[in-house]
Amino acid sequence: MKMELLERMRRHSQDIPDALAVKTSDGEFATYRAHWSASEAIAAFLRTADIAAHEPVVVYGHTSPLMTECFHACMKSGHPYVPLDCHTVPSDRVANIVGQIGSPTVLAVEDFPVVATRGLVIPRAELERIVADGVRAGAISDESAWISGEDLCYILFTSDATGTPKGVQVTADCVDSFARWALTLGGIGKEGLTFLDKASFSFDLSIFGQVMSFQAGGTLYSLTKAAQDDFVKQFRAFMESKMDVWVSTPSFVDACLAEKTFDGALLKNLKLFLFSGETLTNATACRLLKRFPKAVIVNTYGPAESTVAVTSVTVTPEMAEADAPLAVGLPKPGTRIRVVDAHGSDVPAGRHGEIVVEGDTVAKGYFGREDLTAKAFGVADLEGRPVRTYRTGDEGWLDAEGMLHYRGRLDLQVKLDGFRIELGDIEENFRRLDAVETAAVVPAMRDGRVTHLVAHVVSAEARVESDFREGLKLKGALKTNLPPYMIPRKIVFHDALPMTPDGEVDRVALAAL
Repeated sequence: MKMELLERMRRHSQDIPDALAVKTSDGEFATYRAHWSASEAIAAFLRTADIAAHEPVVVYGHTSPLMTECFHACMKSGHPYVPLDCHTVPSDRVANIVGQIGSPTVLAVEDFPVVATRGLVIPRAELERIVADGVRAGAISDESAWISGEDLCYILFTSDATGTPKGVQVTADCVDSFARWALTLGGIGKEGLTFLDKASFSFDLSIFGQVMSFQAGGTLYSLTKAAQDDFVKQFRAFMESKMDVWVSTPSFVDACLAEKTFDGALLKNLKLFLFSGETLTNATACRLLKRFPKAVIVNTYGPAESTVAVTSVTVTPEMAEADAPLAVGLPKPGTRIRVVDAHGSDVPAGRHGEIVVEGDTVAKGYFGREDLTAKAFGVADLEGRPVRTYRTGDEGWLDAEGMLHYRGRLDLQVKLDGFRIELGDIEENFRRLDAVETAAVVPAMRDGRVTHLVAHVVSAEARVESDFREGLKLKGALKTNLPPYMIPRKIVFHDALPMTPDGEVDRVALAAL
């Protein structure tokens, strides 16, 4: 059975060929007919290229419609795609990911920064020629090569405590199962809607808007970095988009709420807010309900390892105004949520423990990392069929109605602006610097949410400049290996880090400073 997403895209290209599939805030766009034809042409090319069956293909760029056309071309030619955003993934990290894959083919929608790859790199001009020639010749993909079932759809590289990104392997069935459920959220399952896409393609939240929009025959409206970096351009883009569905992290909407004109009068078509990636606070929900009284707010939860999100709840005024933090919801069909103790045994309702996700959207594990896969993934029986399981490392609890409540990370992983960050990854990169003896990174919290990161550093040598200037130098050095969202906002220097009685860094003491 073919992948539902591709079948839907084919149908849209025939039934609503002139409807916009993708539009960006800087004016680029593609209709469903053009999007389908372009992905057909690129897929036909990939089938003739010297690429091993099922080998991952890197797609590098930003928000251009050519990005999603390349994603779909990979699906049609039997290859998982590896999305890398040129504005959020620094060149050294790109090189690391390319090295893990081997010598992948790269579809470079923007200038590719890695010259050491032995694989084929196809620049944008060549991709555009392939599309133009293919469309003119009526190129079509080989449907027998389309991904389906347990074939990998994409590999998303996320932060890891070792300092080496790990690739989450998500299948075609995972995406289809997620999409069927996602379209039920907020009661908006009709065609022709516009979905805001603010998230980087390197971030799993971007999958939310993509699959909902493409499944429903809607328009994916992508904010470019230029619009995101300029509030005036951003708000102008909001108005021009005529968006129906807002998909983002809570942090992004908090920034927008700082502007008094961000309300239902500005976004007259807005019907639904979908939040994922981090904690939605009661205060944010209350402000949104007041500013957008006609919109529905849906809170969700889920790690990249379970295909974006697996629980949801519609936030009511009563929930938002309550003293208790907002729940993250009930599990989607085909998913079971367990909360377990350190031995893997279920804990009673109301007791805290580690959240375990079981079901039909759990990923296949980590690319080339059998060691990490064995630690986090497993198999369980769900309603008489085997399903994959994933130990999230998140702390939470289930109430008597089966509603999941999220408490935070059990380890050193945090979420900041929706990005999942291993603090150990940042610390390891600090320790690689000649000027640093050791370092510990802690999150700064407000209202239960991470607002920024603070690095506590012991220098390897005497500092000759002010702490402020020394901190700037360290931040500059980190930028070669870490994306901007992983650079600590504040750096504090110490002669020695505080320790607990058992010899570990006292992170509680550091957080209290």
